[in-house]
Amino acid sequence: MKLLERSTGSQLDAVIERVTDKELSQVYKDRKRFPCFDWRKYKGQVVYKIRLVSSTEILGLMCIADHPGNNAIEIELLEAAHEHRGREKLMDWIAGCLIAFACRESFKMGYDGVVFLIPKTKLIEHYQKYGFIHIPFRTINRPDGFMVMEQQQSDHIIHEFLE
Repeated sequence: MKLLERSTGSQLDAVIERVTDKELSQVYKDRKRFPCFDWRKYKGQVVYKIRLVSSTEILGLMCIADHPGNNAIEIELLEAAHEHRGREKLMDWIAGCLIAFACRESFKMGYDGVVFLIPKTKLIEHYQKYGFIHIPFRTINRPDGFMVMEQQQSDHIIHEFLE
């Protein structure tokens, strides 16, 4: 998979791998780079990091959960490092690669690429650009509803970001 270095237009090789509990503690200490969530709370859960092949620096994180009763993978949290967000981001395609990875995991688990998330930071439009469909079914735990991606969109994003 590739990430786009925006200053040069170069596509750089990246890898997604499980994060260690020690790395989650280090992420917490670096709150300037990862200010949105307390990643220490996710020790022992399924958390992945994305980094460049040429570096150990974590560029983004994603926690996923298996929902076998719903035949789906949930993206519980997804966060790019501060310098890789917004209009002035240094590196692009971090979120796309992580989402595509979750889609591929859904296929591996026999869930036909079904992935869902509960938008926590009012990023509904942002997630729609990746193929998520907004379901405005609101509850106390889901004030903005939830978002789902199904097989066709999952196939598309996997081809776009991972191949």
